[in-house]
Amino acid sequence: IFVFIALLTGSLLFLIGPVAMAFIAALKLLNWENPIHHEQSLPWGEYNFVTIDRKRLMIITHRTDVTLGFEARFKHEV
Repeated sequence: IFVFIALLTGSLLFLIGPVAMAFIAALKLLNWENPIHHEQSLPWGEYNFVTIDRKRLMIITHRTDVTLGFEARFKHEV
């Protein structure tokens, strides 16, 4: 639509705004980095059962102590 208006009026100034917004958005997306989070948990010997879900990048730990609840650790690197 912006190109049509620019061609109709003969002014390319209508294209500067959308091009500038797209350029700034592209720069922000190219420079974006996912922060790395490291979580501390119990030693591996404390768990009764460990499930590794490689499809969802999850490590699920199971314990008999119900006061600890459910823990899920997400792997940040493939």
